[in-house]
Amino acid sequence: MQHEIINQGQCTVLQINEERFDARLAPSFRTELTELTKNVDTHLVLDLTQVRFMDSSGLGAVMAGYKMLRGKKLSVVNPQRAVKELLKLTRMDQLITCYETIDDAVAVDA
Repeated sequence: MQHEIINQGQCTVLQINEERFDARLAPSFRTELTELTKNVDTHLVLDLTQVRFMDSSGLGAVMAGYKMLRGKKLSVVNPQRAVKELLKLTRMDQLITCYETIDDAVAVDA
C-alpha cells in the first residue's frame, strides 16, 4: 500500500496514495492500521484524496479501522464522488465525518 503518515498535533493523518481501495489493498491497510492505532493520540484522519474507487473490501477495512479506534475519532478527508456516495449509501457517513481538507479535520481538535 502506498501511503504516508503525518502527525499534526493530536491528529495522525494516514494519506492513502492509491487510486483503488479494493480487495488487493484492504489487507495491507488493515495491517498498517493495526500498527498505527497504537500511536494515534485522539484522532485518525484518513486522507482519501487519491482514492477514485472503493469496493466493499475497502469499505469493510475502513469500518474495521473505525472499530479498532474505540474511544478515538476517525474521519475522512476529501473522498472523491464515488467514495463519498458509497459512504452515504451505506450510512457510514453518519459514523465517520467527512471533511474537505486536512486542515478542516485537524481544526476540530484545536
